[in-house]
Amino acid sequence: MDLPPWQTTSSTHLVHDRWLKVRADNCVTAEGVEIAPYYVLEYPDWVEIIALDAEDHIYLVQQYRHGLGVVALELPGGAMDASDTSPVKAAARELREETGLSSTDWDYVGKLAPNPATHTNLAHIVIARNVELTTRPADDPTERIRLIRMPIRQAIELALEGKMIQVIHVAALTLALHQAGKWDVPAPSGKL
Repeated sequence: MDLPPWQTTSSTHLVHDRWLKVRADNCVTAEGVEIAPYYVLEYPDWVEIIALDAEDHIYLVQQYRHGLGVVALELPGGAMDASDTSPVKAAARELREETGLSSTDWDYVGKLAPNPATHTNLAHIVIARNVELTTRPADDPTERIRLIRMPIRQAIELALEGKMIQVIHVAALTLALHQAGKWDVPAPSGKL
């Protein structure tokens, strides 16, 4: 069965901000069913960084996330800027800004779609190996970050226990560590 795309008959931008745009599309399915409005969130692409040091430890971050009102355990990462020439360059910038860590050994793992139903962006997964603390993180009063270093296995356990709640970060961690040959899956300890 062929699954043709919808046709967009009109679009209106409802919000145009530096971080996102909200678009209302009027769409028609291949069967002629009108869906209006269909809301689309336009974000810049994101980078998610798996930062590993020479001792096989990983660096994670904790920061406040207002949408859920929680302090979340996450991978370092963020939005790509228009000036970023590649996901790896964006990852190097984000890692340095958020954590003060740097690396000269980078691998691009791949990309995921955060939510292809409503989001236009991709999340790029990048591994930084042999990271070292080389500078102070950027002082951004809107983004207070705690840097946490732990053994890779502990990070995997936290993700599998549901202590890392950002789904893109859990998927990125899984894919990157598997590609790097460092995915040592522990037995589940309970429900998420």
